[in-house]
Amino acid sequence: MNAAFNQALIEQLLPLANSGDFSDVFNSATQDMSSNQRFLLKMEINRLAKPCQRIIDLRGKVDGECQAFEHNGLTHFLDEIAVNEFKAQLSRFAGTYTMGVYEALQQTENNFRVMQQRNIDPQEAAKQRPKQYQARAVKLGQFISRNEERMHLAAPLKLAGSDGEEFEAMSSNMSVSGIKVKVDKDRQFEVGQRLIVYFTGLEKEFANKVLGAGTEYQIVGINHSDKGQSLRMIVVNPDEEFKTFFETYLRSYKGRYRVDVDSVSSAVVTKGYQQYLMPRLHGIPVYFDKGEPPTLRFALSTPNNQELLAYWRDESNHSHLSQLFHKPRMLRYQSQIEGETLIFCFTHTARDRLFFYTATREELEEHPQLRELFIGFGSRKPSWRVMKYQWQHIDEAPHVSASSLSRKMGAVDLERINSAVGNLRTVGLLSDVTAQFAGELYHDNYPVKLNPNQLAIFNQSKMVSPSFEVVAYKYLQLRREDRYMYRSLVEVETKHGEKLVAWCRDFSVHGMQIEVEGDITVAKGDTLYLSLPQFQKLVKSYDLKLLPYRVVNHNRQGNVFNLQAAVIEHQLHDGMRFFEQLIANNLDKLNQVPERPSMNGLSETLRQLFCEPLFCRALYIEKRPGRFDISCLGYGSHPHSFDSFTGVGDGEHVAELSDLFNQGELHSKLLDTVRNLDAEHAPEVIELLALVNNNTRRLISLRDVAELEESGRLAEYVKFASGKGRVLSFSLHISRVGRPDTEFIQRELDYISHYAIHKAKRLEDELWSVVGVAVVTDTTAELMHRLKMPEFMQLQSA
Repeated sequence: MNAAFNQALIEQLLPLANSGDFSDVFNSATQDMSSNQRFLLKMEINRLAKPCQRIIDLRGKVDGECQAFEHNGLTHFLDEIAVNEFKAQLSRFAGTYTMGVYEALQQTENNFRVMQQRNIDPQEAAKQRPKQYQARAVKLGQFISRNEERMHLAAPLKLAGSDGEEFEAMSSNMSVSGIKVKVDKDRQFEVGQRLIVYFTGLEKEFANKVLGAGTEYQIVGINHSDKGQSLRMIVVNPDEEFKTFFETYLRSYKGRYRVDVDSVSSAVVTKGYQQYLMPRLHGIPVYFDKGEPPTLRFALSTPNNQELLAYWRDESNHSHLSQLFHKPRMLRYQSQIEGETLIFCFTHTARDRLFFYTATREELEEHPQLRELFIGFGSRKPSWRVMKYQWQHIDEAPHVSASSLSRKMGAVDLERINSAVGNLRTVGLLSDVTAQFAGELYHDNYPVKLNPNQLAIFNQSKMVSPSFEVVAYKYLQLRREDRYMYRSLVEVETKHGEKLVAWCRDFSVHGMQIEVEGDITVAKGDTLYLSLPQFQKLVKSYDLKLLPYRVVNHNRQGNVFNLQAAVIEHQLHDGMRFFEQLIANNLDKLNQVPERPSMNGLSETLRQLFCEPLFCRALYIEKRPGRFDISCLGYGSHPHSFDSFTGVGDGEHVAELSDLFNQGELHSKLLDTVRNLDAEHAPEVIELLALVNNNTRRLISLRDVAELEESGRLAEYVKFASGKGRVLSFSLHISRVGRPDTEFIQRELDYISHYAIHKAKRLEDELWSVVGVAVVTDTTAELMHRLKMPEFMQLQSA
């Protein structure tokens, strides 16, 4: 028997070492061996399968950063490679930490001793070795808001199911209305299942019949761990005697038992990450009532979605956003609990008026003879946009409690908010998924052969425009001065003599945002000369012609520019003086960007309704000592294709990002982008093309769409990759974040500090370390339309 065969046989038999039929399998597999060989082999298997209590400390022994790793009461110090190997080895030994596990972790590929034995240079090995990337996974929009304190209480219990079988358990924490219990990991439970709980431990201390009589509880959550499983349960219809006993008992023993602050800590983390994401959201959260069909009631305004909100305003500063969701269109979607579609859009200017043309993917399918004309004609206009609309029904009428909002919330405010949101049925997200360099592909794939006048049926400006409310998301204002939304005609002239028409989107005393019609050759730092004919009609004391403004930023399409007034020799020009006077005299008429909250607590409520489904995904970047890193992935209940290779959809608290960041240079590109941004900058956008294995859901490859487009190989690569697996594309909107709004979570932090100040400090440190966020949006359907691939145009992103 050679060593290789011996080792192979050991690997085959090890998983069965502690099973009841091991002897039969062993005898069958070793029947051709001598008795001495069989004895030695069995001794080795027994040795490797023997439970181990030795602590593994790899600090200084491996090429990796070691962290504390706890398993069954033992704290090891392992790097990421060792942690993954530890988990893999546990599965070989039926979840038991054995000598075989211990020895395997001494032989990892990045162990200095192993590399020395193999004559491998550690630096070269580190370059070639795939890195392990994991991040915390936080389900946004989901946190427990408790109106009563919960105590840590470890006491024996007996539980009984519907079949009457009793089994032992141990309480972990408890309140009057709920309890968390630890049970054997081999038992099967379901959320919603009811159990009878007997308080056998407390019954020995207190002579009260409610303890031994048995009380019915319902399971509302199940947590699994290496050590077992825990059931979160609420009491079902408790009588007054039960409530009186436990209210008195928990109040009397508050000093004896430690208050459980874990749920409050979880709420701080969730609300903190929500607070970072929402101001950086480039899409518009939209909310619809229960009408037949649903009608737009609210749109949530954030600092990053101002450009998209402004897109829908006409020359009279009237928003056409509600017309986008007109009655015939919404009748199509009202019966679907959740879904998504693409909406193709452009505007047309005639007689100094703006007209909005929109068509959904389904509407273009119903008019196939006009689809090529609509996309071909619309994509040639600077106003061309492709929108993605996602929606999900709200399960039941939302109800707001004071505990979930600001400490300043009063009874009147709560009544007003519950009245405002009680009739909501659907929450959605409208995102701009227009690709940066998509124009040429649309032009090549969709030639204009028919008369554009035939597109009149898609003129949404003819539709009824129901009123709705734009609600500003409350956030820390980082800008030096307020901006005001306003549409007005602007005549633009460049230093090269180019002249074209534009529209003012918003203005402040020192700046303006404009949207140009037509192509313009302008870069950051260039000076534009603006004339304001409609404003000039209002005043004669200021000369509003050829005012110098400097370009400080522009969008990806190069048709929306952020401008700053050019001050020459410290002299304010007439444009700045005019806007200063206009703002001072019309504060009650102008709409601020973002608008002031109309109702205390309404924006927080709408945020919570949006974050529960969370149609996008969010990667959070934090600053650690000496470096930046990806710390967290935020997700929601709405399906997202990004989940297929990160594992967050499986209910795990860890996102596996190794496949994502071991492909190309995405990791360093993300970190470098955040490092070079300021909180006031517009998001930087990266578009990625992913190929995912259909069976394993592993990421096979990741490519930069811009690089494929520049080389003219995008369509060729997509066709090739589609035969190898599932092709997906994503846009990443990367933003720098400002400081955390601790006022938003101050009540929870104060509560935690009272009972566990070290936990409060750790939570604050975690939130203060976040410096950036990348919002991930699936753009697969838009890409397939861009490439005009009929076989993939119906591809859903989920």
